[in-house]
Amino acid sequence: MRARWWRLANHVLTAAFVVALTVGLVLFVRAQDWTPVATLAARLDPVRVTAALTAALLINSAGLLLGLASWRALFVDLGAAVDRWTAYRIFFVGFLAKFVPGRFVALPLLLRMGKEIEVGPVRLAGVFLLSWAVVAMTGTTVALAAGPALLSGAAGWLLLATVPLVVLFVRPDLLNRGLGASARLLRRPPPQVAASPAGLRRAITAQSLSWLVSGHHLWLLAVAAGAPPLRSYLICVAGFAAATVAGLVVVVAPDGLGVREAVLMVGLATVLPVTVATPVVLVSRLVCALSEVAVGGGGLLVAQYMHRRRVGPVERAAPVG
Repeated sequence: MRARWWRLANHVLTAAFVVALTVGLVLFVRAQDWTPVATLAARLDPVRVTAALTAALLINSAGLLLGLASWRALFVDLGAAVDRWTAYRIFFVGFLAKFVPGRFVALPLLLRMGKEIEVGPVRLAGVFLLSWAVVAMTGTTVALAAGPALLSGAAGWLLLATVPLVVLFVRPDLLNRGLGASARLLRRPPPQVAASPAGLRRAITAQSLSWLVSGHHLWLLAVAAGAPPLRSYLICVAGFAAATVAGLVVVVAPDGLGVREAVLMVGLATVLPVTVATPVVLVSRLVCALSEVAVGGGGLLVAQYMHRRRVGPVERAAPVG
């Protein structure tokens, strides 16, 4: 009887999350402002804008998938001996939580999914905390590469940009120590889990590639709007990382709203007129939003299907009684 009630509660919890997520995604997509796309299309060739927008969506989606690879590297490294589709289910539920009204619905579902594979809440929280640290550290490093373009060819910034990554590759344990020091500074309990050097190196590599790939969507949009390709390259690729990290650390703004755009405008205004740079920045945000919905929603559906396909035959073959 007790097991039956647990199964019922699990079904109710899953259904509540699916309903809340569906409502959240619909409201989110409806709330997007398509005016910047129309503005660019009015200034430029509509076919060119459509092609650039489509390519930008694909590029940013590829960057998000590389971010998934970084997270999974930490998840597996911290002791979660599960297949990739089970890991992807947990990632996408956490990834999509920001689209759920209230966000709290995803937490008990994440805890239940972790319990099913014997990953407790402390370890699960440790994975997301370490992943956030890797995202912030690699993003800041890539952002430094914008220095030569913004500071009149100061090539030393390119060398400086490589220093943090080299240090992390040589001594990846410094990231674990940094998190511990931050916890002490904030008078919080220290992290209960620590990733291995090999796991951190895999995560750092994948996340660095994620930043490099994702930033190309902004460069493509800027070039389509008339920016000089060579001069705008580092400004867009590295500037996108700088803007996104700025949005991550400024917690008072939902999903970095406003902060990210302000940082992007600083860079794009050096290669485009402000009247053109503004819609490019807003189109970039639209691209990021739609690619997150597509990758998150589509990824969760595929991961759930593959997970059920894998465990279904096992459950049906299990003896009863």
